Amino acid sequence: FPVTINEMDVTRSSIKSIADHVSKASPVILGDTLKDLEYVLKHKPNGLMTGKQFLQKVTTILVAENTCFIIPLYEDLASKRIVGFHPVSSLGSKIFRFNDRDWLEYRVQVGNENKKFQIPLEEVGILRDHYYKDDYYGESNDALHPTLEVLNVQNQGIVEGVKQSATIRFMMKLSAVLSTPAKYKEVRDKLNQLNLSSDNNNGIFMYDNQFESATPIESKPFTIDSDQSNGIRNVVFNYFGTNEKIIQNKYTEEEFTAFYEGRIEPILIQISEVLTNMIFTKEDVQKKSMVIYESSRLQYASNKTKLEFVTAFTDRGILTINQGLSVFNLPPVNDGDKRYIRPVS
Repeated sequence: FPVTINEMDVTRSSIKSIADHVSKASPVILGDTLKDLEYVLKHKPNGLMTGKQFLQKVTTILVAENTCFIIPLYEDLASKRIVGFHPVSSLGSKIFRFNDRDWLEYRVQVGNENKKFQIPLEEVGILRDHYYKDDYYGESNDALHPTLEVLNVQNQGIVEGVKQSATIRFMMKLSAVLSTPAKYKEVRDKLNQLNLSSDNNNGIFMYDNQFESATPIESKPFTIDSDQSNGIRNVVFNYFGTNEKIIQNKYTEEEFTAFYEGRIEPILIQISEVLTNMIFTKEDVQKKSMVIYESSRLQYASNKTKLEFVTAFTDRGILTINQGLSVFNLPPVNDGDKRYIRPVS
């Protein structure tokens, strides 16, 4: 297929929109074990990325390839103490069996080199989408390729149509057959220089008896059927679980809630589960240690909705003053962690 899934505007904007919304989530480690990794996930998962960039990269790889590997970074190979995480593309990777263990071979761009690394598969976090036939990988995006082919052809047609409508201005019929293609080009260029260059400022078009007739071509802007174009784009939006309002940030509260619950939340849950299994033992998880990603849908609500929410929950002692301020992205105040219950009159 000549165009990859992230090289077309409609697919790239769909993927980026999902990744941007996922990256707004904040990691929290529950329990008392390995709390230092909360700072790592939030601020510096590896030497190249912030926490937001980490989530953007993980989500982009997952949505574009349907499989994303998270590689643990160790303090040293002896202790296997995790001190960071690095997302890796599934492209060019392979899983093989060695000494009764599954291993992952993956590629990372280091400078100008594409280097190969290997790691036991049980140490790797694997995120999958369209998870069906293969035990290790999500399905390919082949189902979308026919639509991308149509979009590619459509875009090429628009370019060619614009070029043609902008350049062909006259149809000239010669009174005699010329000997070679080069002669046709010579005659055409001379006519163009005489009549269509910037030197011709009097508006008069002239030709001799070398031509039998001259017919002006009405230049019209090239357009495509908007319904057909929108239908094709909607196929892409449906595939990725988004829509034009989300991409263009024109959504209502209800529309974003549906998008969050249907597309963003499942990704955050999967990332939380994968990181939990990477970091904690079975015994830790049984003691309620886990990684969760918090993302409040209230940040997308109107100020009216936020005010109603904060007023109702603060008056009932559910929220503190500082928690209410955080809904409006305001800084905490001194003595703001107390709870108040308004007396019923």
